[in-house]
Amino acid sequence: MPVIFDTGALVRPAFTAADFTATKWDTSEDKAHFANNFCRFMAADFKTTMFTEKMYRRLAMTFGHIAHSSRQGFLAEFFEDPRGKVAFLEQTMMWHPCGHPAWTYSDVERAVLQRLRACDLLTAYRQLRAAEVEGAERELLWRLQAKYADGAAPAQAPVLHCPPTAKPIITARKPAEQSSLF
Repeated sequence: MPVIFDTGALVRPAFTAADFTATKWDTSEDKAHFANNFCRFMAADFKTTMFTEKMYRRLAMTFGHIAHSSRQGFLAEFFEDPRGKVAFLEQTMMWHPCGHPAWTYSDVERAVLQRLRACDLLTAYRQLRAAEVEGAERELLWRLQAKYADGAAPAQAPVLHCPPTAKPIITARKPAEQSSLF
């Protein structure tokens, strides 16, 4: 029986401006907007159309993520397959928010991490990745069994024999005299 994970815990209830502290550069509404969009993005299986340039710029400065060469590079690294999604969630979950909320997004990071822990999204993606690996391994096993199904003994591997080469004769030479440079 498949295990079902409800990603609704990531998006309910929606964050509000009252949940966050404004910074010199961003309002508490800006922080709530980012937190809600980021949680919706994760809840939607990291849908690439939801990963806007604005989200990329902010995400590249939070949760310990560093900017890749571009938004496309970030997408390619983390959101194209279960391997990348697991890596992204592991890096995100390991982050310890620091700094004062009046200067950083540490309050947003704490709130999002709390929701990620509550819905256990990392476990879900680890299970998806394990199923993907198992499927690939079973496919390989099936192909190998089909290839070697006749039960014949494996062919003897060829042996490469390289005869030793004769050692070159080295004669002592008198060092050449260096001419004067000046």
